[in-house]
Amino acid sequence: MMQQPPRLRSLLLSSMLPRLVLLVAVLSIILFALSFHFIVKQTDQLQQQSVDGLEQDINYIVSDTTRQLADLAANDIIINSLVDFEQRDNYLPMFFRSLNLTQAKSVEFALFDFAGNRVIDKNWNAVVPESLSSAWRQQTLGSSNAYSSVSKYGVLISVPVLLRGVAEGALVMYVDSLQSLLAPYPRLTNQLVTDSSGHVLFSSEPSLIAPNSSFSDFDDSGYAIKKADWQNLTLYSVKPTITAYREAAWTGIVLLAMIVGFVFIILHMVSMTGTLAERTLSTLYNDIKNRLNSDDKTSLRLDSDVEAQELADIREAFDKLIWDLTEVSLSNEQFSNVLESMGDMLVVVDQDKQILLSNKRFDDFCHDQYGEKNGILKFIMQKLASSQSNELTHFSVSTGQERYVHWTKTSLADANGNIRGDIYVGSDETEQRSLESHVKVLTHAMDEATVSIIISDIKRVGQPIIYVNSAFEELTGYNREEIIGHNCRSMQGDETSKQTVDQIRKAIAVREPIETTLLNYKKDGSAFYNRLNLTPVKINGEVTHYIGFQQDVTQQRQTEQYLQDAREKAEESARLKSSFLASMSHEIRTPIHGISGVLQLMASSELTEEQKHYLSLAKFSIQGLLHIVNDILDFSKIEAGQLQIEEHPFDILESLENLQSQYAIMCQEKGLALHFHFDLQGFHVVQGDDVRFRQILSNLLGNAVKFTDSGCIEVTTSIQQNADNSLKLLCSVKDTGIGIAQDKQSTIFDVFTQEDLSTTRKFGGTGLGLSISKQLCELMGGDIKLESVKGHGSTFSFTIMLEQADEALLKPVHHSSGVKREKGKKRKVLIVEDNDINQVIVKQHLNNHTTLSAKSGLEALEALNKMKVTFDVVLMDCQMPEMDGFEATKRIRNGEAGERYLNVPIIALTANAMKGDKERCVNAGMDDYLSKPFDAIDLIDKVEHWASIERNSEESAVH
Repeated sequence: MMQQPPRLRSLLLSSMLPRLVLLVAVLSIILFALSFHFIVKQTDQLQQQSVDGLEQDINYIVSDTTRQLADLAANDIIINSLVDFEQRDNYLPMFFRSLNLTQAKSVEFALFDFAGNRVIDKNWNAVVPESLSSAWRQQTLGSSNAYSSVSKYGVLISVPVLLRGVAEGALVMYVDSLQSLLAPYPRLTNQLVTDSSGHVLFSSEPSLIAPNSSFSDFDDSGYAIKKADWQNLTLYSVKPTITAYREAAWTGIVLLAMIVGFVFIILHMVSMTGTLAERTLSTLYNDIKNRLNSDDKTSLRLDSDVEAQELADIREAFDKLIWDLTEVSLSNEQFSNVLESMGDMLVVVDQDKQILLSNKRFDDFCHDQYGEKNGILKFIMQKLASSQSNELTHFSVSTGQERYVHWTKTSLADANGNIRGDIYVGSDETEQRSLESHVKVLTHAMDEATVSIIISDIKRVGQPIIYVNSAFEELTGYNREEIIGHNCRSMQGDETSKQTVDQIRKAIAVREPIETTLLNYKKDGSAFYNRLNLTPVKINGEVTHYIGFQQDVTQQRQTEQYLQDAREKAEESARLKSSFLASMSHEIRTPIHGISGVLQLMASSELTEEQKHYLSLAKFSIQGLLHIVNDILDFSKIEAGQLQIEEHPFDILESLENLQSQYAIMCQEKGLALHFHFDLQGFHVVQGDDVRFRQILSNLLGNAVKFTDSGCIEVTTSIQQNADNSLKLLCSVKDTGIGIAQDKQSTIFDVFTQEDLSTTRKFGGTGLGLSISKQLCELMGGDIKLESVKGHGSTFSFTIMLEQADEALLKPVHHSSGVKREKGKKRKVLIVEDNDINQVIVKQHLNNHTTLSAKSGLEALEALNKMKVTFDVVLMDCQMPEMDGFEATKRIRNGEAGERYLNVPIIALTANAMKGDKERCVNAGMDDYLSKPFDAIDLIDKVEHWASIERNSEESAVH
């Protein structure tokens, strides 16, 4: 009796266990070695990353801060501050307070002019060594380049403020230490930065190594150190070596636990696999044995002592099965799988045209057609009766579209070469046909496009053009054969911008899109401006081609040049207009002043009642004429952009009360009641333009008095506080006058507009008052509106924006430090005036004082030098021949009239009323300003005021 073979599970365990033990041992050694190597390498990489990160942080802080400073230096506010000395104090402090470029808590900023003088700063307490101060000044102010320094003295970065490519100043940022700049950034390891002498500038762990200490004093035993050089600094990464060993120990413990678990899992899997294999093979054996004939055939056994019983049983059963299937070459199931795996449709018919076999694709195709399978096959066989292949069109029921199928017919022959039928194979080419059609449409669309299109192959040498459309031929004059295969450089010329060409090359080199304009040349040599848009084309994620869209923008460039010329002409026109207005202001006000002065002189003489009446009429006419002139000049200044809104504290309650007193007399004369209502919410002193506020309200009050014959006028004023603490003033003037028709209200604020001509004839006026009031309201951040009913009066309401102000900021009248006044004395006054009439008028007004006149600045200087008497006051006209009043004043202040007149009071007498006139007088050194025409009382008051002040010789003349 044969010995019973061992079970499969026992064979598997006995065979795999020794190998498994060896595999686990080798794997454990390799894993431990790799883990230790990986931890050591990872520690080294971590330190290298830490050093690299520290270097990137320093580079980023320096470069990013330099870039931000450069952007600020290019800001119009900074550039204008180096030019506009008068206005920069208004906006630069607020601008500098808002600067915040780094995360450091203590950052100092300063703006220096070209001479290296500090213009303005933010927290600037920097104590910089002379060598460092000289270095940034020479690099930034001298060479117009940015400068940065990181040292034990701190971090200093400076950039030039360029004007036309030349440094007119410098913007400087200073941080007292590198520690405060780098402290906010996260750190992978302990990091240090030292200078060349080993002085610690930064330490991420001050408890380990303190900043400002010496690195040589640090005991580095037990630490892994990685360092790198950056400029004149040394960057360190410091990590305790015990950390790496601790990580290796823990990794080893984890690996050991994993390996032990792995061994137990493998043993369990082998046992379970053996059991499962036994059960499976036994079941398979029984099944095969039941299917086959039970013949007592003895099968060949090999190494039966080690062969599993289950395998022996299977071999015996399969021997019988193989014997029975030797004459079968391929089972029907296998052949069916081959047919189903085909990508094409297949159908096999016999000689009687009956279907022997068809795959699933053909069956699905038939289901998507109208009719039965045999009918569809009959149609196909008819079409291929005379040919071996043909493309047929079929209608798809599911999509409602045509399907294009290429059918091929092949004869079916047996092993002896006898024809048994035909094989039909169909390939669906619908998607390919659709793709080809789509490509044709796109190609046709590109060729017919009105925009020039060009495609180049950037993977080939020279990046040749592979496609151009018809619009390109029309634009450049080149046909396809002349340009395809060549580069676009043939369209460039001597005047083509090399910089633009370099930009295009750089964009292509980095595979980025670019849009630019450059000068190209057509085939006939004519130049044109080409607006070029280049877009990269990717195939499988790689840029292989560029498509360019070209457009002739020559006419647009010419239009831009025309607009530039027009803008320059408009600016020149505005300048001439401003000059004309200044001249007209002087020329109109001068004769008005003469007339007004003569009338004032006549008023001081003995007149009859009839003469006084005539004189009052003349004065009223002069005031009306002056009002018209002022309106025209205000309108012209607004139109020319020269009217400036002032910002200063004023008492709005006092202004309203003064207007009430002024117009109460006019209302009393017409029998009208005038009521003022206030709701100022306690804001009596505000910040704004008091003159323009009173001008708006005076215009509205004047109109109300003019157009109201009976009834009353009510003025209501209130102030609202906004969320941002700004103030909004709302004021309304309500009258019971003639009112304004509804159809005229939309144009009442237009220039030179009144309700109708009868209004102009009856009440007079230019029609500028309301237009000026509206524009003044808009300049002051508000608006004006009207509510009126014809015959029942009008209500004009306006708003302006104000700011809160401290009452202590109100400027006292004629206030000057350390002044003493002497009244009642006869003063000596020098009158510098080229107009004879104005000289006579001023002399008569000042007949209680001693006066001497000069007709030009030269005569004034000569009189001041030669006269033995000392003048107490100089009245200086601004516009005179030979030497004007501005130049004469500057020379007096420079000492050309002698030491005694260095601080003599000089009062400007000017007929100008344009923006900047008063500032010119102050800048020239004049003490006060009197605009023609002036009242005699104002002249006398200013002369006596300035003549009675004892001035120190060192006192400035500017007030």
